Amino acid sequence: MVSGHRHGRVTAKLWGATMIFDLFALLNEKAFSHPSTITAALLNNDSLRLTVRGCGWWKDRPTYANGGAILSFSGISGGTLDIRALLDLEDDEALGNFEVTRSDDLDWARPTTFSLYCSQPLPEPLAVYDVVERWVERSHGVKAVHDFLHGSARLSTFLAYSNADFFMLATGPESLRTLLADELARQEVRHQFEPSGGYADSRYLVRLAENTWFFCESATLEPT
Repeated sequence: MVSGHRHGRVTAKLWGATMIFDLFALLNEKAFSHPSTITAALLNNDSLRLTVRGCGWWKDRPTYANGGAILSFSGISGGTLDIRALLDLEDDEALGNFEVTRSDDLDWARPTTFSLYCSQPLPEPLAVYDVVERWVERSHGVKAVHDFLHGSARLSTFLAYSNADFFMLATGPESLRTLLADELARQEVRHQFEPSGGYADSRYLVRLAENTWFFCESATLEPT
């Protein structure tokens, strides 16, 4: 049996006597609250299962103690996940930045649409770096400049890389293409955009803690 509402209301499925909630819908309807302690974690291929105790924030009448749930994530891809850091039984705010967001609502996570090539050295490589860095910061993304700007994992490497006569400068979504086109036009750099395969990240972006995030296809909560 399925119960729920349209227009973003909480959606839940009843399996036997257990109610399983869609986490994205649930977090859009109810405010997450601490304490939150992760007591067990199981990572199996592309699935993660976390046993959590603390505040029962998902309830109609939240309790701030003795709330228990299993958080399940499947189809995990990308990101950074430190299970050992999460399993700190003394930490009652283990889910420090907990949120589930649709990836297609995130500008920086949208499909790559272009590859950008330059056919002369960049007169002002730091200005190009600054354009991408500001775009990443405005997007509040979890990716870094080097995920879009080639050769930029180290600034010294990027300065040398962008001094070549021909090189691939960047790949990314359409909004970044516009910014780079404007900057290269300002510097009068010969360049060419080539269409690129529209790879998209998985359905949801999940943030568990400050440095723990990943993409996944499904995210659910099962009260225990």
